[in-house]
Amino acid sequence: MYIIINFIHKHKYKLNNIYIYIKMEYLNNEISVLVIDNNILKITYDNNVEQEIIIDELFYSNMRNTWLITQPPFISDSYKNIMNDIILACIHKNKRCINDLNIFFSKGNEENVMKFLTYMRKRDLTEEKKKWKII
Repeated sequence: MYIIINFIHKHKYKLNNIYIYIKMEYLNNEISVLVIDNNILKITYDNNVEQEIIIDELFYSNMRNTWLITQPPFISDSYKNIMNDIILACIHKNKRCINDLNIFFSKGNEENVMKFLTYMRKRDLTEEKKKWKII
């Protein structure tokens, strides 16, 4: 399932249509290049398709809705802290968490952002959930 939001950003980006695909398209393709500039996440896949995503609170909210409601952070998740920041930024508008996310999704941290997005796109707790016991 994809959450797709189409909107026109009228000021800084001069009426450019920017599409947000939180699950992102091309799940069978790897992210080959990721660039962050002026709070825009530019993703190029190995099939040369490109996407642009604005990094803002809506981006964090869409990540939470797409990835973390049905599969919340698990104790062994590699990016549990970032996932928790996303949840707290969305639910409680926690300023520290929003600030931490803004720092994480910033220019110079592209390699870690690429690893995070790759992890989240492939993350599946279906088998792990089978082991859970309701107490």
